[in-house]
Amino acid sequence: MKVEDVMTPKVITEDEDVSVTVISRDMDLSKISSVVITSEGKPAGIVTDRDIIVKIFAARRTGKIKAKEIMSSPLITIGPGAPVEKACELMAENDIRRLPVLENGELVGIVSVRNILTQAPEYVHKFYPAEEGISAELLEVGDVMTREVITEDEDTPVSKISEDMEVAGIGSVVITSEDKPVGIVTDRDIMLKICASGRTGEVKAKEIMSSPLISIAPGAPLERACELLAENNIRRLPVLENDELVGIVSVRNILTRAPEHVRKFYPEEG
Repeated sequence: MKVEDVMTPKVITEDEDVSVTVISRDMDLSKISSVVITSEGKPAGIVTDRDIIVKIFAARRTGKIKAKEIMSSPLITIGPGAPVEKACELMAENDIRRLPVLENGELVGIVSVRNILTQAPEYVHKFYPAEEGISAELLEVGDVMTREVITEDEDTPVSKISEDMEVAGIGSVVITSEDKPVGIVTDRDIMLKICASGRTGEVKAKEIMSSPLISIAPGAPLERACELLAENNIRRLPVLENDELVGIVSVRNILTRAPEHVRKFYPEEG
């Protein structure tokens, strides 16, 4: 199987001088998490929702910021005729989730982890290296969840949350009110609800958090966690026991222990 067999041929691009606010809005409207940045019509870099969080909010930058100031460059790319295996290797080695596809210097598509796993789920181990342990059908949420969870009070400024997420290398924090879990803020929330909307000034967690929480118990079957994540189109679930936060379970947690559940999150297309 070649990259051209799984890639998305239609790619949204933005010029390097376009403001990040405009890019965020375009990403929101198109329901995508990255855009390829061009310079004089040629692909020169890429901006992802993660770039926006880390390089703007966590760094507390203000004012009009252009794409070229935060884009990842030079581009890591691949050709349409390359084997899918090579795309997997490049993404895993560079800890990225998408690769622009270039042919003779021209952008002809983009290939992502989702592209690959919806059409070739056998590559799941490339992105979610399997861990040995209990048989998958016997697993409960408590067997795979991450027990250390970073929380922030609902009145914490989003700029502080962004900094903490960057330092911890995570994509979400659970928000508390009077020490009880009441919501969650993800890097996607920050990009869409602040940058894309053009909000300025100090914004608190409670203004953008997703609430009420969709949660699960540690004793629930792993299959149930898969169902909740897929049904709600989310990638992580806080784990509560007697209303106390005891962990968080993510798509990554599940697929490293039970890769056969890949179709739950990457359903076959076509």
